Amino acid sequence: MSGLAKILAQAGHRVTGSDLKPGPALFALAAAGVETWLGSRPERATEWDLVVASSAVPERDPELRAARAAGVEVWLRPRLLAAISAALPTLGVSGTHGKTTGTAMLVTALRSLGRDPSFMVGGEMADLATNAHLGEEGIFALEADEAFGTFLSLTLGGLVVTNVEADHLDHYGDFQAVMSAFERVASAVTGPVVVCADDPGSRRVGEAVGSTSYGTAADATWRIKGLAHGPGSVRFVLRGAGDEVPVAIPKPGEHVARNAAGVLALLGEMGMDVRAAAEGLAAFAGVRRRFEVRGRVGGVLVVDDYAHHPTEVRATIAAACQGHSGRVMAVFQPHRFTRTADQGALLGEALATTDRVFVTDVYPAGEAPIPGVTGRLVAEAATRVGGNVAYVPHRIDLARAIAAETEPGDLVLLLGAGDITLVADELLPMLAASR
Repeated sequence: MSGLAKILAQAGHRVTGSDLKPGPALFALAAAGVETWLGSRPERATEWDLVVASSAVPERDPELRAARAAGVEVWLRPRLLAAISAALPTLGVSGTHGKTTGTAMLVTALRSLGRDPSFMVGGEMADLATNAHLGEEGIFALEADEAFGTFLSLTLGGLVVTNVEADHLDHYGDFQAVMSAFERVASAVTGPVVVCADDPGSRRVGEAVGSTSYGTAADATWRIKGLAHGPGSVRFVLRGAGDEVPVAIPKPGEHVARNAAGVLALLGEMGMDVRAAAEGLAAFAGVRRRFEVRGRVGGVLVVDDYAHHPTEVRATIAAACQGHSGRVMAVFQPHRFTRTADQGALLGEALATTDRVFVTDVYPAGEAPIPGVTGRLVAEAATRVGGNVAYVPHRIDLARAIAAETEPGDLVLLLGAGDITLVADELLPMLAASR
C-alpha cells in the first residue's frame, strides 16, 4: 500500500492514508507528500474521491463504512494494481519465493541499461531507499504477488516465475488451485514468460503455457553454468541465445543466482543487452530484510532475513553457511498460525541444519490463534531431527538469550516476516556492551 501511495503522489494525485500502528513505511510516506494518520478518521470521508483498501482491512472498518455512506467509490488493492498495470507496460516477477529480490534485480538491471523504470517492490531497495518510484512511462517493474490472488488482475507484457509451492492455502484451499492461478496468469502475458526449470511447480507452469526456461537444469534455455560461492557472493556463467555471459552478484546463495538468471533471461527474451544488464547486477545492493547485514560487533555478524516458508528458510540458511567458517545461529519467528500448523515440521527440519536454533512464538499477522499452535511446534520439530534448540516464547527475551551464547566468529541469522527484525536493534547494543 505504501508503494502505491508513493506512485500516486508522484503522479500528482493528493493522497492520504491511515494505519493502526506507526512504522518506517508510514514515516516514509510523509517525505513523499502523503498525509497519514493513526487510527480512523471517518469524518474525512467527504474529502475523498476514491478509497483503496488492503486485504488486511475488514469491511467493518469505520473509514470504509463512512466512504460508502458518503457515496465514495471503494476499491481493493488488486483493482488499483490492475489499473496501473493496464496503463503502463508492465514486467512482473512472481513465485512463492524470490519475487521481491527478483523484482529489485530487474530494476537494477534496467537502470544499468540506461532506463528509468517505474517500479513497485515488496521491500525497500537498499541503494534507492524506497520500495516504489514513478519513472518513465515505457516500463513498469512489478512484484506480481500471488497472495489473495492479487496477480490475477494484472496486465503483463513479460513475466518471470521463480517457483511455485503450496502457500497461502488459507486463500487457495489446495496446491492445485495455486498451480491453476499461476498458469492463468502466465497464459495471459502478452510477451515472454520465463520459468525456473529447476523447480517442479514452475516447470509445470512453463509446460502448460509453452514458455522459455532458466536454471541449472540441462534442458534450460538459459542455463546456469560454473556456479561458485564466495563469502557473501555468488558467481556463474549464463549460457543462452548463443552467448556465455559472466555474472557476479554481491549476495550469497544458489537461490540468488537463480533469481538473477531469471531476470537476465527475461531481458534477453525481450531483445535487451544481457551482458550490460549482468554488469549492472554486479552492483546489486539488495533489499532490506533480504539477507541484510545489520551489523558486526565483537566478531559476531548479525543478518536479518524475511524468510518464513520452509523452502526460504532452508535456502537462506544454506546461503549463510556458504563461505562462513564459524557457527551459524538461526533465530526464527513463525509467521501466522495457519502456516505454522501446516508447515511446522518442515520449518523445524530446515532450522535444524544450523549449529544453534532459537524459536519464539508465532507472529499472528492478524490471524486468530489456533488452539495448540505455538512456536513450540517448530522448536520440537527441530529437536526431533537433532537440532540444538532453545524455545524462547516471548520475542522480547530473545536478544538477551542470544547475547548470552554468542562467541566471536558466530553468524546470527534472524528469520521471519514479523517483528523479529527488531531483535537486531536490541541485540547489537548488548553485544557491544559485553565485548
